[in-house]
Amino acid sequence: MDAAGKESTAGERPGCVLGIALGLLVLGGLITWVVLPKTQKLDGTALFAAWFSTPPPAPFAVRDAARLMGGEEVVQLVNGGAGEERPRSEPQKQDPAVARGEAEASSSGPGRIDWAKVEQGPVEQPPRTLTLVRYPEERAAAERRRLFSEKLTLGSLDEIGPEGGRMVLELGTLDLAGWTPAFVQEREFEAGGTFRDVVRVDLTRAGDVVVLNAVWSRSEPFSRSALKGLLASLRRG
Repeated sequence: MDAAGKESTAGERPGCVLGIALGLLVLGGLITWVVLPKTQKLDGTALFAAWFSTPPPAPFAVRDAARLMGGEEVVQLVNGGAGEERPRSEPQKQDPAVARGEAEASSSGPGRIDWAKVEQGPVEQPPRTLTLVRYPEERAAAERRRLFSEKLTLGSLDEIGPEGGRMVLELGTLDLAGWTPAFVQEREFEAGGTFRDVVRVDLTRAGDVVVLNAVWSRSEPFSRSALKGLLASLRRG
């Protein structure tokens, strides 16, 4: 996907997502950060200042930074104004024989989740965390093509069973007064009926590939306006 052009939307199929390790880091937060293999701890504040001309947008603050084994430089920021997160819903326990019978009887019968109608939290909220990833030069172009490819296609909510799953709901470009970065919105559907939205944005400048991964609190939907407000402070150069 070319980062230039007017604001547009398309889609992607499940599986076209972040690399496994980085995907877990983006969704898993601090716990995953602790166990993720790293080669060097970095100064996140200094690294952020090297990439951007302004400090982190309020209320976000740098939490940690490191160079990963693949050469990626990663900076994590947290939303200091975010409250306690909603707990993950537990799936209802059901006798396997009953579950099989329901599945065979109807795709919309008992035991199924209508993912288009699950309960949502507050709307128009800022993300809970921001993870910035700068890719090493030898892999940067390939990673950018993989993450923002024009070949990505939408999945369909009826492909997600009660056990949950992951797919991309939207992709395109964001119109930001002369700057049109590419973005991809993914949703992680959790067994039990909760979900988590993750949006990645291409912040590449002059071949220096940096990708923003914004994660919303559980069951709070992606807010385009909140993201645009953040990006106004994350423009490079």
